[in-house]
Amino acid sequence: MWKLISPTSSLAAHQLACHCSTSAQQSTASLASKGRPDVSFRCFSLPVPVASRNQSAGRWHVNRNKSGSNGTGRHLGALTFASYAEQPATSGMSSNATPRICILGGGFGGLYTAVRLESLMWPHSRRPQITLIDQNERFVFKPLLYELINGGAKPEEVAPLFSDLLASMTSTSFVQGSVDSVHSDDSMGSVNSSNAGGTITLVDGQQLQYDWLVLALGSSTSFFGIPGVKELALPFNDFKDAMRVLRRVEEIEARPPGVPADVVVVGAGYAGVELATTVAERLGNRAAVQLVSAGGDILEGMPPGQVKVARKMLQDLHIKIVTNAMVSSIRQEHHQPSTAKTSTSQRVHPAAAAAAKQQVHIKLPSNSKSTVHADMVLWTAGSSPASHAARKLKLPFKTNKQGALLTDRNLRVVQQQRVFALGDVAGSEVEAQTANIPPTAQVAFQQADYVAWNLWSSINARPLLPFKYQHLGDMMSLGRVNGAVTLPVPVSRQLASSLQGGPLSSLLGAAGISFQPDDTGKGVTLQGPLAGFVRRAAYLYRQPTDQHKLRVGSNWLQQAAEQAQRVLSGAPATRR
Repeated sequence: MWKLISPTSSLAAHQLACHCSTSAQQSTASLASKGRPDVSFRCFSLPVPVASRNQSAGRWHVNRNKSGSNGTGRHLGALTFASYAEQPATSGMSSNATPRICILGGGFGGLYTAVRLESLMWPHSRRPQITLIDQNERFVFKPLLYELINGGAKPEEVAPLFSDLLASMTSTSFVQGSVDSVHSDDSMGSVNSSNAGGTITLVDGQQLQYDWLVLALGSSTSFFGIPGVKELALPFNDFKDAMRVLRRVEEIEARPPGVPADVVVVGAGYAGVELATTVAERLGNRAAVQLVSAGGDILEGMPPGQVKVARKMLQDLHIKIVTNAMVSSIRQEHHQPSTAKTSTSQRVHPAAAAAAKQQVHIKLPSNSKSTVHADMVLWTAGSSPASHAARKLKLPFKTNKQGALLTDRNLRVVQQQRVFALGDVAGSEVEAQTANIPPTAQVAFQQADYVAWNLWSSINARPLLPFKYQHLGDMMSLGRVNGAVTLPVPVSRQLASSLQGGPLSSLLGAAGISFQPDDTGKGVTLQGPLAGFVRRAAYLYRQPTDQHKLRVGSNWLQQAAEQAQRVLSGAPATRR
């Protein structure tokens, strides 16, 4: 879902515009007008120029001192960086006050906001104290949860401890706890008010004061009130869910040969297709997998190239697709003890006897009904913003019909000057582009840059930036090695037809490259091992810290070397 090199964005341009002298602004505008990439070559998110990234509290001006130093800044080529610490503070906060930023939620939005805030250059005495609050002790890189099932990654690679990730950060601390309530003194107040902020109360009674608040609570699985789903189906939304699914898969593997299990995956979006292919690939002929879709096809609304690749992979793995099917209830089967005597040779294996099946009741078109018997039901049919339970959590902020917090274009919660929201809990009715963005990790990555910058701007009395979503493509896993990646590259239908039917067709197909434009005329699809490699490389790059990136990368290289050695020696590949 991420591109390798980002073009100049509104965020980068605005940072330069805020901190440049007239001559530097003209140079920047010239570069932007020519579409040239900025000098930072930031990957997978909106770019930040080198000086803004490493020295982002300062401004640019042309260096007139040929000796190489004027004593007021740091040289960056022909430009000199001067700290805002030399300028008088214009914020209403006391110059001696240390801003306190609390971030609720340690998912992609929350953690990456903290990481970005930590990397910014702050004026003297204005570097904030950042507190990250989450009910779990681990950060979960959700797109890699499938690697826990197929053995492609270790648990500590997919879900590292917050304490390990934040160990090298000097301004950020972690508090594990569940939020009971939030009291805001910020409603309708001024951003420059010295007494604005509020109090967070945790379930254990601990209270935390904040000057600025970031809400990044993520999402939770939605069961839609369907009877039996919450009690009997296994969701796949976080680390604990994935470990429960892994244990159930291992139980099925422990069954004697010849007793195949029935697995039903409900939901045919990205999560459902990825999970179905992962489980089917691992269990092989030990299980028969069905994928239940409420719509008329899998991956509805997704790039056509990905749909085509995914459908073929499902067929290759003998996964049955049931479309236009709505689950009405799930019930546990109760076996009645038989009164007939059973000989020793006819006794059922304990592992098979102990595994009680579930009845999945499905509504089909024309009011027809069907019952599917399953040993394991995996639920990926929907999720809702965690803020949907705002009344229960006593959050004093407005939400939309979907339960997401209402924000303005700057990702600031409406009627709140010092509260921001991002990720799955953020919803805006101001701009259609912002209101309809998908609840994906890609969006949270981009929003984290904007929220961090807007916090910096608010504290230093600088203009805020409206969020602009930039779609960078889509990636999905289709097993341990294979994948499907669609890049939003313009491709005309005439060019796509000529390439697919020309002499390069077989070569492109062997490489795993196809052209399948969507309605917007974009769509280059990578498939197979090539897409799997691109996906893992992108996720490796997007790890939250350099230390964790190095740890994960070295482990993956070691794993690849071990697998290659087994292949060369003729030994079967194994999972870690």
